[in-house]
Amino acid sequence: MKSYPQIPTSLLFLLIVIAVVNGIAETYHWYWVYRWFDIPMHFSGGMWLAGMGLWWAYFRKGTAPQSFLATWATAILFAFSIGFLWEVYEAVISFATVGHMNDILDTLGDLLFDILGGTAVAVLVQFRAKLKV
Repeated sequence: MKSYPQIPTSLLFLLIVIAVVNGIAETYHWYWVYRWFDIPMHFSGGMWLAGMGLWWAYFRKGTAPQSFLATWATAILFAFSIGFLWEVYEAVISFATVGHMNDILDTLGDLLFDILGGTAVAVLVQFRAKLKV
């Protein structure tokens, strides 16, 4: 029987935290009451996406990226691409429900924080790799 590598506990924990906080935020309308609230959510979402991307691309196979640039590129690829698809989804839903799309600066800010979250993971992964040497 083939064994499959497990997703790291830290990524599962982060996903649960994001889901719980998002559920509470939706219930109490925090995204509208606190206009800044999507910033930490996009940052943590970018972290989760980058972590999953790095796990999928490298660690589930038992390998590791060879350089910080490879780590960062993989992290950003996952964080940005999924973040971009999310922003497209938001734009379509917004256009369909209220007749216009979100502010472009809000969208760019969301993508920036997805990228910053991904960058934080790349730095953390490289830092941990240096500690193991």
